[in-house]
Amino acid sequence: PQPERAEIRPQPAEPAPAAALDEDEADDAPRSVTAPTLQPPVARPPRPGNGQPLPPQPSGAEMSEETLANLAEAAKKAKRLTLMQLTERTCKWPVGDPATDDFWFCGLPSAPGKPYCETHVSVAFQPMSSRRDRRSSGGR
Repeated sequence: PQPERAEIRPQPAEPAPAAALDEDEADDAPRSVTAPTLQPPVARPPRPGNGQPLPPQPSGAEMSEETLANLAEAAKKAKRLTLMQLTERTCKWPVGDPATDDFWFCGLPSAPGKPYCETHVSVAFQPMSSRRDRRSSGGR
């Protein structure tokens, strides 16, 4: 039979006495730091979408009178959908400021393979040559 071992438990170490610091060392000694108090979050104005700036919107001077008339007609017929009401078959043309309650999407049937109705496709997808020609002729 083996002799029983006495159970040895480690004892906590005694804290070391604080060393006396001379005045020069006292300035460099670490100080206790208190945690910063948390301030309530500052309310920020709502940002559109994911915080990205809105894409530039075509101005009336860059569009033909026919296009402007078509846009006015599309606005009258628009279904004024919310983001949650959009589907793959509805026009996703945004109207208004997304930071306000008066923001909506066109909602008319979209052109095949496009995110917008025919009227908004004519504004969004213009050939470069026609935009250049219009600019050089004074916007018309």
